[in-house]
Amino acid sequence: MKEAVTTSDALLQRLSDQRRQKLRKNVQLLFLGLSPAETDPIISLLRGARLAPRGRQISNESELLEALSERSWDLIICTSERDDLAVKQALHHLKRLDKDIPVIQLVPHADSRYLLQGLKANMQAVVPLEEKELLLISIRRELEHLENRRRMRQAEALLKESEKRCKVLMERSTMAIAYFNAERLLLANSAFAKLFGYESPEKLEGKLIEQFVVSEDREELHQQVKIFAEENLKELLFQLTGCRADDSNFNAYIELQESRLDNEPCVQVTVRPENIQKTQKSFSEHDPITGLYNSQFLNRRLDETITTALTGGHDCHLFYIELNNHQALKSQFGADLCDHAARDLADILKQQLNPVHIKGRIGESSYAVIFQDPNPDKAVQVAEGLCKSITEHTCSMAGTQIKLICSIGITTITDTSPDAEELTARAKTAADHVASGKHKSSGALLYVPDRGHDEQDNTKAIEALKKAVDNEQFKLLYQPIVPLSYNSKMSHYEALLRLLDQKKNELAPSLFLNTIALADLSTRMDRWVIKQSVLQLRSELDKGHKHRLFISVTAQTWRDPDMLVWLADLLREQRMPADHLVFQISEHECSSNLSAAQSFADGLKKLHCLICIKHHGCSSNAKQVLRQLPADYVKLDGSFINELIDADPLDESFNEMIEGLKTAGKITIAPQVENPKVMSRLWKSGVGLIQGYYLQPPVDKMDYDFFDN
Repeated sequence: MKEAVTTSDALLQRLSDQRRQKLRKNVQLLFLGLSPAETDPIISLLRGARLAPRGRQISNESELLEALSERSWDLIICTSERDDLAVKQALHHLKRLDKDIPVIQLVPHADSRYLLQGLKANMQAVVPLEEKELLLISIRRELEHLENRRRMRQAEALLKESEKRCKVLMERSTMAIAYFNAERLLLANSAFAKLFGYESPEKLEGKLIEQFVVSEDREELHQQVKIFAEENLKELLFQLTGCRADDSNFNAYIELQESRLDNEPCVQVTVRPENIQKTQKSFSEHDPITGLYNSQFLNRRLDETITTALTGGHDCHLFYIELNNHQALKSQFGADLCDHAARDLADILKQQLNPVHIKGRIGESSYAVIFQDPNPDKAVQVAEGLCKSITEHTCSMAGTQIKLICSIGITTITDTSPDAEELTARAKTAADHVASGKHKSSGALLYVPDRGHDEQDNTKAIEALKKAVDNEQFKLLYQPIVPLSYNSKMSHYEALLRLLDQKKNELAPSLFLNTIALADLSTRMDRWVIKQSVLQLRSELDKGHKHRLFISVTAQTWRDPDMLVWLADLLREQRMPADHLVFQISEHECSSNLSAAQSFADGLKKLHCLICIKHHGCSSNAKQVLRQLPADYVKLDGSFINELIDADPLDESFNEMIEGLKTAGKITIAPQVENPKVMSRLWKSGVGLIQGYYLQPPVDKMDYDFFDN
């Protein structure tokens, strides 16, 4: 039984770990030839996958051209040719306008002929309409590829700008600098020309590099250049005898550095006529306690290692070593003993690792090693040996003996690796995972990126959630919805559900909604939320507080034929004034189930409850939903608020949307207000209420001080 509980808790913890991921990403979609009944399930699918989709329905060529001119779109989802707009027309316009927008085609069923035709027509993916999971995978993949292409274009633009700036700085520099390809001079500055006795840099172009040193040193020069290229060095410093235009000589200290000119790789040569051999500054590169390299030096070398790995064939590994009991030792024995332990650990690293592996101390209790070997099995074996040596070593000082506990995280450095900061974070994550075991365990672990979970894992997660629901491992939090331009004597709150694991860690529903839907648990959880919300609100009303509480319900709940009867009984039992309850239903769910949503909304109105349409604007059928449902409040989709941060101040589209809702008699709510930059835009637009972490995160009680804030 204990093992089952542990497994269940681990699966819930897996869901909890998703909080580290970026929660929402705005996705701008164009739907070509799809009906609302086909598009809204896709919107729901993406929203359940922690994306913030905004879709627009396109039915003819003019609408497509207008949409393409308005903004940058992320994805086009189409079907086989329907009505006035042929897919071939859309692809033609994308090519003509040079638009980088991936296109996914939905086909009636799996058939190799559809796949072949779609790929020949330059579709990025062809997916059967009923294959929702495959569609989600394809969308995620194309969005990731699109983001990578956009980043690449930005990086190329920044690289060109950097090359221009370097060229300008080189021309203005008083140091003698020139650029060479394999042999010949490409560009030199005035200082270089003056040093070698030429009137202008233009007269040097095309000269061989060997012409700038005396004949007896030319072989040495070629040897140094060969070493620089073959060993993939970033810089190399050596001394030769320089030769001027008039055949006079001087002692030249030559520094080679890897560089680029006009988007082509080259070598930057800096020549100085005096001795500039680098002098070592105290502790500029080394940690004063251990003698290992310090974090600044190690980060520079890690950046160089990542750059080298980009060319392929230079894979290696990063070790992140954490002393797990450092803080406890420092509290008990003081800093001197910890310094002694750090020196002992440094000695172990130096003794067991070849000098070719870069070793550094990057924090008070953390160390890092750039392990120059591509084999991951060997890296793990070496790290485990290091860990064993460290934990078996006894540190002795003034009669006090201590043992060290350490964990080592390992991450591979390849041609696809991220930057140094992310690599270090990955290795630290692996080390923390080892340390998170009971009693701060020691050991080594290779970081493996999360590539998703198999079907069996999903089945286990469903069972774990069912057990959590059976045990009512829930709690409610409350977040204020604060007036901006709307005057009300009522205090508005939203009830937010949290699932608790065995350690009482909170999991928001957005982290496990897909699993809940698979397990058919939505109605049970919604009823629990409604009942507990009513009980809590009844208690608040008895204290004299005037609160209005927003409660979200899912499509499974409002399609339940017994739901309204159950709710009416609950309201009578608790003598609850129904207009203190606002039921939130999602626009994209209503759009594809409009008749059922309208029936539920009409029932709520008969009970005198209020209605809020949330995620407004994300569905291509938004206007029809608004016309047919008797909503009192309209909560905008969070993607609109995210866009306001970087929106053009002259763009009036947001203000026009708010004005249209106000004209229709709707009270507007702006959610996800997490940045003060948007506050002035929201106020000027006339938004009625605002909600978000900038005002207050969800808390256990409804105690926000509305009138003093």
